[in-house]
Order: sequence, then C-alpha cells, then structure tokens
Amino acid sequence: MELINKLEKTILGWVKNVPHLPVTVQKWLGTNAWWIVLVGAVLSGIATLFALIGLFTLIALIGSVSSTYYVTGTTSSWAIVSSAVGVAFLALVALIYVMAIKPLQSKQKKGWALLFLSWIVNAISVVVSSVISMSVIGFVIGILFGAIYLAISGYFIFEIHGQFAHATIKAKK
Repeated sequence: MELINKLEKTILGWVKNVPHLPVTVQKWLGTNAWWIVLVGAVLSGIATLFALIGLFTLIALIGSVSSTYYVTGTTSSWAIVSSAVGVAFLALVALIYVMAIKPLQSKQKKGWALLFLSWIVNAISVVVSSVISMSVIGFVIGILFGAIYLAISGYFIFEIHGQFAHATIKAKK
C-alpha cells in the first residue's frame, strides 16, 4: 500500500499545474462517481462474459475435428494466451470496480484508492497487451491509444481526489 501512496503523491505533483475542471463539475463527479463506476462494472462484467465466450470459441476452433487449414492457420496458441491475458485483466478491473462502489458512495478514501488501483491495473494491462501482441504496429498502436486512455481517465480520477476522506498520517508523540 505504501507503493500506491508514493505513486499517488508523485502523480499529484505532476497534475497540480494542469488546468482543472470547475469546482461544481468536480463536486458533481465526486458525488456521482459511485454510479459511474457501477455502470463501468456492469459493462466490464458483460464484456468479460463476451470475451470468455470468444476465448472458448477460439479454443474450440483449434480442437475441432473438421479443422481445415483456413481455420487453424489463423488461430494459434499465442492468440489463446493473448486472449486469456486480456480476459484476466478485464475480470480483475471489473472486480476492483465492484469493490469500489460502496466506499465511493460514502466518499471514503478506500473508494478512491480502489479507483486508482484499477487505473494502475489498466496501465499494466495496456503495456502487457501491447507487448504480447507480437507485432510492431500492434505495439505502437496499443501504447499510443492506451496512453491517451490512461491520460484522460487519470485526469478525471485526480480531479475528484480532494473530495474523498484522505487521512493524514501524524507522527505519534
């Protein structure tokens, strides 16, 4: 947890000079973050189910009896590994979203910290997915669009940072 707090403080230092949203928009986002995350959790859960169906279909194509060159020529075991990694990251983010809903609703720091953790998991997912794409173009496009997504989502996460009960650690006397 100390690593996440250090990372939080570092990023707060980076975004302090960035233009901020109006205070009313920040308050609206902070107050309604819980249901925005709820919608994200539901959509992530549905996406995870569809991704699992796609993964199982991909696995079934390799093992099917009537496989021809055209079916198995485009399906490789690396595609299965890549898809499984994507499904795992998607399910993990959906789980973190679900865990963050209640604390976000009561404006606890835990809710914001879980939202920040999901952002970090998404950042790791972008890098890992880009690397295992095994193509230079896929790597560049994955990193580019992943960085754009992370910059926008990180901006909104840190815009609502001050609205959650962040406890300060005081030295014991």
